Amino acid sequence: MKQQSLAEKLINSGLCQDTKQAAAFIMAGKVLVNDRPAKAGSLVKKTDVIRVKDVLPYASKGGLKLSGALRVMEVAVEGKVCLDAGASTGGFTDCLLQSGAALVYAVDVGFGQLTGKLRQENKVVNLEKTNISDESLLSLNPRPSFATCDLSYLSLRSAVPLYKAIMHGEGEILALVKPLFEIEDSEAKRSGQVEDTAYEPLLLDLVAGFNAMPGTGVRNVCASPVTGNAGTLEFFLHIGFGDNLEKPDLGRKIAGSVQSALQTHPYTKAGDIILD
Repeated sequence: MKQQSLAEKLINSGLCQDTKQAAAFIMAGKVLVNDRPAKAGSLVKKTDVIRVKDVLPYASKGGLKLSGALRVMEVAVEGKVCLDAGASTGGFTDCLLQSGAALVYAVDVGFGQLTGKLRQENKVVNLEKTNISDESLLSLNPRPSFATCDLSYLSLRSAVPLYKAIMHGEGEILALVKPLFEIEDSEAKRSGQVEDTAYEPLLLDLVAGFNAMPGTGVRNVCASPVTGNAGTLEFFLHIGFGDNLEKPDLGRKIAGSVQSALQTHPYTKAGDIILD
């Protein structure tokens, strides 16, 4: 059975930036393999259960979601002006900054949620009490060329055109797909449970719908490496705006992403993470 170094596993998960940080986590006793403290230089198998205790490198677990998507889809944000809508405490914003973003507009309808360190960061523009549909976002200067989306109670079908307007038809989004806000199944919305067989048709429908929008195309898809609070499975779509966009056939990637999501361990609590 193929093995990999535990340090490499921690880096690929987005929890550690390099081997030095991974070694520090292991030596501090924060990493358990099959419920036993790990040792430096350990090799792990796919079947091993790896738990990282008391660590969260971003303002919230949302940063872990975005970090995983940036890595899997090989999306770079270094030097870019970004917009993070649905910022809340700032997990996505924090991840964007740590990934090299030049500036982040943190947009949220709430008030006083953004973590203190991000409020004081001069690369963050805190736009609280602001809806993604607010006309003030149409005249942001400098204009964002990259955006993230972590919205509740609003379908991406309605949100994506708003992003396109804000970005004046040029740029890209990493949009978090929350299936419960995209499906029409009233029973699923009531119970909070989505049937395993519903994910693939939903993603195919979303991709087809966005690809049918003028100047809009879906470049890639992946599973979120971290589940929602109730163990709900989530996904990311990499969406581009502009002319002459490539719109690859994502059927196989969607199927693979769903299978990956179905194997994701439910997220338990901030700072206590089980890696796939």
